[in-house]
This record gives sequence, C-alpha cells and structure tokens, in this order.
Amino acid sequence: MTIWISNLSKALESGAGTGARYMQLATAIEEAINDAGLAPGDRLPTHRALADKLGVTVGTITRGYAEAERRGLVEARVGSGTFIRNALASADNFAILRHTPSELIEFSLNLPVPSDANKMFGEVLQELAGEVGQDLDFLSYQPEQGLPQQRQWAAQWLASFGLSHPMEQITITCGGQHAIMLAMMASTRAGDTILSEGLTYPGMNAIAKQLSLKVIGLPMDEQGVIPEAMEEQCKLHTIRALYCTPTIQNPSNATMGLERRHAIIDIAKRYKLWLIEDEVSSNQMADKLPPLSALAPDRCLYINSHSKTVAAGLRVGYLATPPQLVDNVAAAIQAQCWFAPPITVEIAQRWMRRRDTEAWLAWQSEQLQQRRMLAERYLSEYLMIGDCRTMAGSMSVWLNLPEPWRAVEFRERLQHKGVAVLAAESFAVGRFPAPQAVRISISAPPSLEQVEQGLRIIAELLESGPSQRIAAI
Repeated sequence: MTIWISNLSKALESGAGTGARYMQLATAIEEAINDAGLAPGDRLPTHRALADKLGVTVGTITRGYAEAERRGLVEARVGSGTFIRNALASADNFAILRHTPSELIEFSLNLPVPSDANKMFGEVLQELAGEVGQDLDFLSYQPEQGLPQQRQWAAQWLASFGLSHPMEQITITCGGQHAIMLAMMASTRAGDTILSEGLTYPGMNAIAKQLSLKVIGLPMDEQGVIPEAMEEQCKLHTIRALYCTPTIQNPSNATMGLERRHAIIDIAKRYKLWLIEDEVSSNQMADKLPPLSALAPDRCLYINSHSKTVAAGLRVGYLATPPQLVDNVAAAIQAQCWFAPPITVEIAQRWMRRRDTEAWLAWQSEQLQQRRMLAERYLSEYLMIGDCRTMAGSMSVWLNLPEPWRAVEFRERLQHKGVAVLAAESFAVGRFPAPQAVRISISAPPSLEQVEQGLRIIAELLESGPSQRIAAI
C-alpha cells in the first residue's frame, strides 16, 4: 500500500505524470492493481489522509477515487471506506443461487412472474406418467441434438419468432446458459477475442472466462451495440464473434431497430465474425422485429429457452445454428453431458402445448404490464428526462441515477431498507466503465403490492439524496 503512494507522490512532485492530478491518482491505482501492489479487498486511505500524504486537496482525492470507481477499479462502501474491487469475482457478478434474505423485496433477479405453476407442473407429470412404458423411452441414450420429435416441435416454436431453421440445425440444451456455452465452443477457440455489449448478461462473462476468451465491451446507446464502435474493434483486432441481445437487452432494455440490425449484420459479414444472438428475455414482447438469425441465418447462432416463461428449474433451451456449425455443437455437447435430459424437455414442451397455457402466458404479460405501469408512475420524473428505460414485455427497469449518487451506495442503502437491486457494475465487461445505474427486476416479487412497496422505497430514497460520503470528505 505504501509503495504506490510513495511512487505517486514522487511523480506528482516531479511533474512526471500526465494529465490532471486526479486522473494520475486513478491511473496509479490501476497500475498498482495490475502490478499486484494493490489486491482485491484492500482498503484505500481516507480522502483526508491521502490528501495530506500527497500534499493535494481533498477535492482532488475525491475526484480521483470517483474516476477509479467509474473505471470499475474500486467500490465505495457507506460507513466503511473505499476498497479495491474484485473484478473477476464480484459478489454480484453471477450468483443466482446466492438467494437474498426472505425479508428483502426481490428486485435483483429476472424471474417469471410468480404464479400457481406447481399445479400445472403436477398435471403435466401425471399425464406423462400415464404414457411412460408405451411409446416413450427416456431411459436410454439419445442423439446429441435431442429426440427428433422434440427438435421438430422446437423448430415450430422458434418459427413463431421468425426463424425458419429446420430441425437438423437445432440442438436442445440444458437451458439458455448451456446454449451460450455451446455456441461459444462451436464458434471460437481458446485465446480468441469476442465482442459484446459493454454491459451484458453476467453468465456470458462467466463462460468466456471458462473458455479463455478475451471479451471487449462495446459502447451502447438506446439501440444497444453502436455499429461504428463494433467496426473500430474489428479493424484493431481479429474478432471471432459478437454476443448480443438485440431485443430487450439485459440489463439496459435497449432494443435494436431494423436499420441497426442490418448494420450489425453487414459488419459481421465483412469481417467474417459470428453473431451469437440471445433472445431468452424477449419472449413476452409482442410485435418483435425479425431476429438477426432470420435476417442472416448463415452468420448467426440463435439462443432461446423456456426459463423466463415456463420454469427456470426445468433447464430447457434451444440453439439454432448455421449448417456448418452443427457438428461443432454436437461435439461440444458430447464433451459436456452427451445430450439434454429428454424427460425435462418433454415436460417443458407439453406444458407449452397445454390448452390453458396461452391464457397463462397472457396473464403473465398482463402482470408485467401492470408492474411496468407502476414503475413508470413512481419513476416518472426520471422517465421524462430519459434516465429511466422501460420496455413492454421486459422483466426489469433500467435506472440511471442522478448525481451525486453512486450505484454501489444506492444498492447498499436500498438493501438496508429491505430492497434488493443490482448495480450496473455487475454487468460490466472487463474494464468497461459501468455507469451509475441499477437494474430493478419488477417481475420477481410475488404480488403487485410488494412491487409497489419496493418502488415507493426506491422513489423516496432518490428524493432524499445520498448521505454524506464515507469518512472521507
């Protein structure tokens, strides 16, 4: 700790550094992390203490720490101090099974709207039990891509989203997460560089690390990936693939227009990179634009699942690929689990074929709409100035926090008040600068009353403003 402070002090005294002093401080923190002089969890000196050591103003330290936080290097914890952030294993990065305490209002996970799904599940099991031993054989080895009749149904279901892939190009997977891994294994090799939105689904980051892939996060706007930024990276690096969510992007709710979709496809074709398209979160959206995979089936790998509409615990997903990647996917699934369990696939597909499922899905859509209307009412001030983004069919709300809020402090203050949300840094790719924003998952609480209670607490905290920053200023 003392070494980097001493080095920074000498640089400031000699004028060897470049840029404003607060920027030099942030850069010094980054260099010390890279050189292992500072480790995840290390507590930095208070603003006053470091200002005295360096002979600069407290304001310079405050701005330097804020810049380091913007770069994703540190996190400020109310009442505790400023700490070096663990970028590789942040507590929020990918931890679905770290359940929040039951007393919290759960706004941190994108889950299907709670319903009496167990009743429907039981009825499907009873129906299936009556047929086992007749024409159904789930106990022997199956083809890697799944049973032909199950893949045929999947092809028909995916056709409702605009895809025209034959069953031969569809692989049944153990959920959407598994489909992402198979798509990356089929289209990349260890050491390759891929692109994604700068803020993206944390599960993708976890997979990329497992597969030793380098991920570059791209700047985004209200339509997601910015084509010019994508092309710039393609000129600088050899890119193998782009992972993206064109419709209801997680976490930002950004949705690509048709012109933007064609622009992304054109770049992919020119630079010969694969497009891995994740559509899992968009199944409740009506009147969707054609997926990238419908516009460029020879260049895209398409991912969908039943986890956000039927039941996440069933772990049933689908991966549609160009013909030349089918054997790669088969080899990847053989190396992992050989095939997705056909009995869980049968349960999910029979569930979707039930006569009452259409009404049940319509009820879920109506529930999401009511929750969205509540969010727009309580956050109307931020909606009007573009700091709040909602989307019909989305399970969440994306809220850019007003100054001087910091997302980590806002999240911690909310948790203290009984509400769980995720800060933007949970979705940041590598060193991509996470904005001061939070994702509010309005689908997870069990009732509209609890959703409204949580939104009221959020609105009141926004109105009250942040507490004075830690012992510090």
